Amino acid sequence: MAFTRATAIAFASSAALAMVFASTLAVADGTDSDHDGIPDNLEDATQRTVAATARGDEFSVSSHLGSGGLEDDFELSYQAGRFDVWYSHGEGASSSYQLELLNLVAWNDHNGNGQIDDGEILQTTPLGSAAFGDVPVVATNHSDPDGGRVYEFAIPSRNSNLTLKMTIARRFMFLDNSVLTPMEARVDISMKPGLVPSAASVGLEWRMETDARLHFVDRSWDEENHWAPSERSVNVTAGDRDHSATVFFSWANTAIAGSSAIPVALTNATASYGSVGLYFAYPSGSTAPTTSIVHHTTLGVLSTVFEIRRAATPEIRGDLPLFVGSSIAVAGIVGTTIFFANRRRQRRDDSGRKP
Repeated sequence: MAFTRATAIAFASSAALAMVFASTLAVADGTDSDHDGIPDNLEDATQRTVAATARGDEFSVSSHLGSGGLEDDFELSYQAGRFDVWYSHGEGASSSYQLELLNLVAWNDHNGNGQIDDGEILQTTPLGSAAFGDVPVVATNHSDPDGGRVYEFAIPSRNSNLTLKMTIARRFMFLDNSVLTPMEARVDISMKPGLVPSAASVGLEWRMETDARLHFVDRSWDEENHWAPSERSVNVTAGDRDHSATVFFSWANTAIAGSSAIPVALTNATASYGSVGLYFAYPSGSTAPTTSIVHHTTLGVLSTVFEIRRAATPEIRGDLPLFVGSSIAVAGIVGTTIFFANRRRQRRDDSGRKP
């Protein structure tokens, strides 16, 4: 079949249009504009709607993801040293717990196991409402590098020797050496020197209350996803196998004393339901007496909607720069084809041949 001018133009146009169409379907799942290790399309699909309010010694945060039947809600509130965490999803399951910071203790590790055992506590300083009641929460918010809103709450104790700082974000974000997900809030505990006798170690006593099942695990959800380096967790699950909901409280296995890492041990991690006491033990006696201690903990949920969207096929969407570049290439291809087709026809006319 003769390769006519019309055939050449049709071929060039078809190839060019195919190039433009392909350029409009660029897959964006490999893009990570804020360099936090999470693809932008996953961040977009799991960005939550967050509302936060603070007044006096309390605050509340409501976080929602999804639409229609595919949705879940994460709510967190605080008042005077006590946190309440609640989660539910569209399938009807919900789970919750209450976590209160009860006491700061001074202790000596007589048996050398790194844990706070019976008879080792030397001094107890009440926290809870005694230390945080009527102390105003300082609430701020700002945008992170990729435009997500970040909410922070600074919670000083009455004597300012112990401070809680909670951070929650609408999108994934870097926070120190970890990634904070939009399904959780991180609570950093800062303890200043002078809280306990210089020869003793420092510890914190918490109480968790829930009607759901407790499961202590050696690797937190964040560690399993490589978003945190080394954490343990207690997961709180309600409902049956097919319709369950899980919230969690996790903590770093090390704290920072000055510029050094020290181990953190948990005592009383065996209960399976109801009310449970938790002791975090920090061997501060092995550090300088003027050294402050910072420990990272996390209150979060295992989001059903997040897991569904993470498993879904990456969204295909347009890429404007590639589309513009392809359009320019199209114009070049078609123009060049027409130019050479006209030259070929002119040579035939000049030689007296029919096209």
